[in-house]
Amino acid sequence: MANFVGGIISLVLGIVLIANLFMPTVKGVNTDAWTAGETAMWSVVGLAAIIGIVYGAFNIFGLV
Repeated sequence: MANFVGGIISLVLGIVLIANLFMPTVKGVNTDAWTAGETAMWSVVGLAAIIGIVYGAFNIFGLV
């Protein structure tokens, strides 16, 4: 039970940090002088963070 509660707390903290800190930083970067490849890679960073949170949620509930 302690692992489950710890997992829920970690998931909530991760969501809060991604929503309030990480995503605004990723989306607010000036990419005007970047190449198309660099811009595409930077766009994948936000997607990777969301996939990580979903994987963490699945892991807590034993779905992975």
